[in-house]
Amino acid sequence: MSKKYDIDELVKKFKTGSKIALARLITLIEDQPELASDIFKNFQGIKNESYIIGITGSPGVGKSTLTKSIAKILLDKGMKIGVISVDPTSPFSGGAFLGDRVRMTEVSLHPNIFIRSLASRGYRGGISRAVLDITLLYEAFGMDFIIIETVGVGQSEFEVYNLAYTIIVVMVPGYGDAIQMQKAGIIEIGDVYDVNKKDLGGEDIAAHIDMMLDDSSATQSGWRPPIAMTNSITGEGVEELVEFIFDHKEHLELSELIMERKKNRFAYKIRELLYYRLDKILESLISKDQIDALSNSIIQDGKFKIYDAVHDIFSDVKVEMKKKE
Repeated sequence: MSKKYDIDELVKKFKTGSKIALARLITLIEDQPELASDIFKNFQGIKNESYIIGITGSPGVGKSTLTKSIAKILLDKGMKIGVISVDPTSPFSGGAFLGDRVRMTEVSLHPNIFIRSLASRGYRGGISRAVLDITLLYEAFGMDFIIIETVGVGQSEFEVYNLAYTIIVVMVPGYGDAIQMQKAGIIEIGDVYDVNKKDLGGEDIAAHIDMMLDDSSATQSGWRPPIAMTNSITGEGVEELVEFIFDHKEHLELSELIMERKKNRFAYKIRELLYYRLDKILESLISKDQIDALSNSIIQDGKFKIYDAVHDIFSDVKVEMKKKE
């Protein structure tokens, strides 16, 4: 059975609402990104537009539990939800730790939700390479909302900014998150801020964020990010948080800023695809062994020659490319 036949059969079942077909298409795209074009050309006539929410914050702030609580409210409103949880990669199996599945048991069996865990696989920014592709599959599947939950490490906050329309930055009392957030510049990307685990306090964090917003450029678009206080385990405050999401969605749509967010989403993917193609070209022109040999020669001849060495590599690359022309 050929790959082409497999894709045709999966797409046929996918269009009947098969979650099994959806899961298998996600696996194909994650493991064999070169098949994405063959898959997506089957969905050209589908016009569904999903609204994408990004949830980010430090590890341990309760992002998975909050995602579950938000999803539950949206499901109660009759929405179809797709969740993408990007987990750290296991150093042994290379897969995701799947901790989100444990926390989302309450909603995972609902017929209108699909949850996919992805290993970040060391990808920069805590975002798996396949995330945008999966959002496209979710849109083709008819999802009303897509929730992307990041690993919450490194530059993941900035990566998810390129993929989602409403960004929720989650903090908890006692982590010093507000100060760290200000240092990292994350105050600029949040559309909604949430102080989770409010049973532990957090009023001081909310006040600090409010003051930082006064001194930042985060309100230049005409939207002042609201601050929610939640207990994602009990559900307290989550209804208000969801209302803030809908308010921001309405603001983007009325101001037509939603088109800027959509353009940003696809511009990001175009850059990633170009980087991927360029990496392949470079791999074909210079091998790892050649780079290792060059590194050894730099160590022996002088480390300050590294820039000249790289310049020479690109000169050779230009020559090789001209020969191929």
